[in-house]
Formats: sequence, structure tokens, C-alpha cells
Amino acid sequence: MIVDENLPLGGTHLPTSNDMLKVLDIQDGNIQFKDNCVNYGLYKGKRCKFIEGKLTYTPKACAKCQAQNESYSLYRNGTQLSRITLPMSGIYPTYLLLKKQRFMCKSCRATFTAKTPIVKDHCFIANTVNSLVLFKTTEAQSIKNIARDSSVSEATVQRIINKEAKNYQSYDRILPAHLSFDEFKYAKGQLAFEYIDAKAGDILDILPSRDGRTVKSHFISHYSLRDRKKVQTVTVDMNASYTGFIPVLFPKAKIIIDRFHIVQLINRSMNKTRVNVMNRLNTSNGEDQKKYRRLKRYWKKILKKESNLSYTNYSYYSMFGQRLEAAIVSEMLDYDLNLSTTYSIYQSIIKAVEENNYDKLTEILNKKIDKNISSYMKTSIKTLKKHLPYIKNTFSYPYSNGKIEGINNKIKVLNRVAYGYRNFSNYKSRIILHFNMKPKVKKNEDERQKNTCSAAA
Repeated sequence: MIVDENLPLGGTHLPTSNDMLKVLDIQDGNIQFKDNCVNYGLYKGKRCKFIEGKLTYTPKACAKCQAQNESYSLYRNGTQLSRITLPMSGIYPTYLLLKKQRFMCKSCRATFTAKTPIVKDHCFIANTVNSLVLFKTTEAQSIKNIARDSSVSEATVQRIINKEAKNYQSYDRILPAHLSFDEFKYAKGQLAFEYIDAKAGDILDILPSRDGRTVKSHFISHYSLRDRKKVQTVTVDMNASYTGFIPVLFPKAKIIIDRFHIVQLINRSMNKTRVNVMNRLNTSNGEDQKKYRRLKRYWKKILKKESNLSYTNYSYYSMFGQRLEAAIVSEMLDYDLNLSTTYSIYQSIIKAVEENNYDKLTEILNKKIDKNISSYMKTSIKTLKKHLPYIKNTFSYPYSNGKIEGINNKIKVLNRVAYGYRNFSNYKSRIILHFNMKPKVKKNEDERQKNTCSAAA
């Protein structure tokens, strides 16, 4: 450590001890600062700011034998210099060069050093730095950036995160009545399993694998059968493995298929049908090329809900001219019988799901499949028929995977910002802290209505 005392702080004001305590957010009045206590220098090859201070007080008893300080039985015995890392002040890493008073006891002849609440025993990183690290974990930042902004190493940042995350990973709590399952990718070819409280949206735990053996072993080892019987619903996507082990783990729970995945399934089938027809029209024939370009450009119109198409307003569409939106969709459907037949059942399923009409959906799926329906849609219909009992619960309960999908999107951002995680345990700790330490702003219904009325006025 090289200190250059000839480099001035700047300005003519000489800071007092009280001013420095306020500037550095130090609550210990036993630390004293003299004028001109700030210097610049080099540490580990970097330009830094060094602040000199002294910690001294009159102890009431010996820290070793607990003998009371009477008739000067405890006397001062030199000082010990500690370099304490502080939150960065300005643009340079900041260190407190603290001279701690040492004391000797006449009774036991032992020595001890003065203590301060700004740093833990045998530690040289201020508590405020630990708080800064934890605060920054709520933001989408890499460990490397957090370490740079906090003037500590990356290993120190991860150690602080892992230690704090243990406070949030407790299995002595009771399982909520409504759960939500999903998975996310955290490494190449590896999917992690995640389950949350479907009502509150709180992450309960994350497992390194989504296979049935890992999930069953986790729930059986951490939650009793009595607790698992209290679970009323479990919301999942159409993953076959989930529907296989959920009845074993949660005997009284209803399985809910997420509404979004139902719509997404048939939406993809419809789009694949359009692409298949479009590619067949990609020939040297001029008329086929015209149809090909139309299907390629206006693909969103075909996937759009029929009730949202415009039947009254004329607009200009390239390759069509001045037309109604519904008219151009109708014309594109006439290009191929498979396309129009698949579109018809696609729209009927969308409408039944939108209206929560389980009987109508059952009628559509159990109807004899038209031979002109595309193979993609036939496969989707078979999948929906397989999950019909669970889809009935979808229409009966208000729960969905919306909250867990939102959490997964933020997890993917963390993974991308950090350029991936090699260690799953470290990744899990970061995710747990990122969501649990972030302040949650919740408005009740009265406040929301009040704000709406104020805006209207």
C-alpha cells in the first residue's frame, strides 16, 4: 500500500470528526478523525482513497476475564492498524485506515483490541459494503459488476449472497394450498425445476433437475404427507411427467393446465400449417408466388382471433389494395383446403377457451376429425383430448402459470447478464435473493380505484 500525502483532497474546508462520520455513514462515535485525514494512494496497482481514523474509548471490563475496570486496572497498550473496505466514495475505491486502541488487563495480563459495530470481528469489510452487495443483487447485474462497484472480489460477493440466501431457504414452512410448477434452462441441455406459490407468486424452491425421481424425492424428504394433502391445486403446462407424479405427491390436489399453453399449442399448429402451405406455393409459377408472398407477409392475420378482425373498416394492404381485413383473411384461406379447414377448428377451439365453455370444447375435440385438417392440428387435438380432465379444472379455477412465467423471464435475464453460471448452487442463491430482497409494491383495490377516479377527474 502506497500513500501519497502530497496529493490534496481539494477545497479549503477541513472536515471535522462529526462531518466525516456523517459522510461515511458511520454510527460509532468512538471513531475520531483529524483534519487532513484523507489521502490518495495506490493499493494493488489501483488509485484509491484512504481515510485515517482512530478508535478509542474507556472499556468497562476486560474482554478476556470480565474484570471490572477499577483503579486503572485496564490501561492502553498501543494501537493496531486495520484497513477496512468502505463503499466507494466518489470514483475511487475507499478504505478506512483505522487505528484500533489496544488494552492490557492487570488482572489476567491479557490484551484485547477495541471493537466497533461498523465491522464484524476478524473481518476487514464494512457492514455497509455487505448491505451494498445485497442491494445490488436485486438488480440485473453480473457478479463481476457488483464486485467492481463494491470494491471487493467476486468470491466475496458470491460468499455474501450464499450466506444471506440461507435465510430464505427454509423447509419448516407449510406448503401453500395452490402451487405452480415450471422449468427453465440454466445450462446447455439442462433444465431446472421450479415451484412457487400460485397465489402470492413467491418462489418456494428450485431443483437442479425436473425429472420425476428428483422432484418426488425432494417433496417426500422435505414435506410430510399430511402437509402435501393440504395442497388443493397444482398448475402446470402439458408436460406428461408432471401429470404422472402429481397425484402421488399431492393426493387431493387438482391438476390445472395453464390456459396460455392450451392456446399456444393450437396456435403453433395453425402456424405450422400456414408455413407448410406457403412452402408448397413457393414455385416458379407467378400466381403461386403471389400467394406465397401474401401468406408470408400477413401471417399474423391468420393467427388473429376471428372476433378481432375488422369487418367494416377498409384499409390499404400491400398486394391486396383497398380491402377489409376479414376479406383478405378469407381470400388467403381459399388458397388451400387444408388451411381453411384447420383454420375453422382453430378458431372454434380459441372461442371455447375464451368463453370457458368446457362442454363446447369437449364437443369439438370428440367430433370425428376431418381428413382435411393438417397433421399438426390432429396431433394437438389428441394432446388436448388426453388432458381434458385437467382442462376442466382450468375453466373452474382462476390460477395460471402467469406469475411463474414472469419469474422465468427475469431468471433468463439474470443468466444472460452473468454470461451463464457454472455452479447451480450459486445460481440458485442469486435467484432466491434477487426475488426475495426486491421491495414489493402492492396496491389494494381501494387505492387503485381512487387513482382511477382521480385520473378520470
